Amino acid sequence: MVPPTRPGTAEPVDVAAPRTAPSGRPAVRGVTSWLARPGSLTRCAVILVLALGALWAAVGSTFVDLIGQSCAVFAVASLGQYVLIGTAGQVALSGAAFMAIGAFSTGMLAAAGAASFPLPLLVSAVVGFAVGLISGLPGLRFRGLYLLLASLALLFIVTDAAQSYEQDYHPGGLVIPPLRFLGANLSQGRPLYLTLLCIVLLSYACITWIERTGIGLAWRAVRESEVAAAISGVDVVRWKLYAFALSGALTTVAGSLYGYVVGVADSSAYDITLSISLLTMVFIGGIGSRLGAILGAAVITVLPYVLQNGLPGILQHLGVASTWYQTNESNVNSGLFSLLFLLVVLFEPGGIYGLLLKLERSLRAGHNRKETAG
Repeated sequence: MVPPTRPGTAEPVDVAAPRTAPSGRPAVRGVTSWLARPGSLTRCAVILVLALGALWAAVGSTFVDLIGQSCAVFAVASLGQYVLIGTAGQVALSGAAFMAIGAFSTGMLAAAGAASFPLPLLVSAVVGFAVGLISGLPGLRFRGLYLLLASLALLFIVTDAAQSYEQDYHPGGLVIPPLRFLGANLSQGRPLYLTLLCIVLLSYACITWIERTGIGLAWRAVRESEVAAAISGVDVVRWKLYAFALSGALTTVAGSLYGYVVGVADSSAYDITLSISLLTMVFIGGIGSRLGAILGAAVITVLPYVLQNGLPGILQHLGVASTWYQTNESNVNSGLFSLLFLLVVLFEPGGIYGLLLKLERSLRAGHNRKETAG
């Protein structure tokens, strides 16, 4: 067989070689085609906002760095809740219980002389995975309100056990030693923030990989319809339990990280308000998006600081004493989170991410109409 030649020459053509122009136009076309996909602009916008926020926390003041650390911790916890709610379609109020398990497991390991990082994180993840499997058993029989009540039972059991342990052994709270890794002190400031940020990225990558496997497909099938999933051959019981287990493992890791940031495991910090806040993060950011879960965690974490700095001045202009908010800050924040949660559920179930997707679709539709008219 005679190989093909270039027109007007005797030079053979390598048909297997990629036809790329020296100017790199195929790469440009690849980026353009990716941006033309629905949702790509929203993803780019959210990633840009999160990246700028992370950079600001890395180079900002000590106060901003502390806010960044809190955002990173709750981003991991929000991703854990996303696995349960966004992928498997299960809702529970046990997030604070798993964070308490992570914090107290880390403190107990430190008290036993096994504080070498990342051993406490790994042990916390294993314990959270096991407790998640057990907590998923009621989810095999209950749904909706009954599942929420069952998850509340776990929260009360864990908090009562933590309070009893504190009263008997550590009345002032279980002290967690500074985070050290290979002799380096990562217990505060920028080193701690960058460590937390790496764990957020690792958690995100892990969930992304799982969702692209058959496990993610099974979870989506269960979320859409358990009956249809069972008819299709999906082991509903197995995959629901695994969703509870992975969610528990990630949320427990977040609790361990929270213990490192605060420096103490205190049972009073892990109450139903925290569980509601974790749920609000997922719903506010976007129940069906990993980026939305992180965005919601950032919004709900930063919002109290914004209110703390800006709301007193607004109240003074309205003739209300500025000390009123400082006195009732916890109640106001809880009420605000509950109101935001209610508004999102009623008017925008897709959260901020879903709202941005609608805006993108409107912009693309307007652009297409202009091109058609032109």
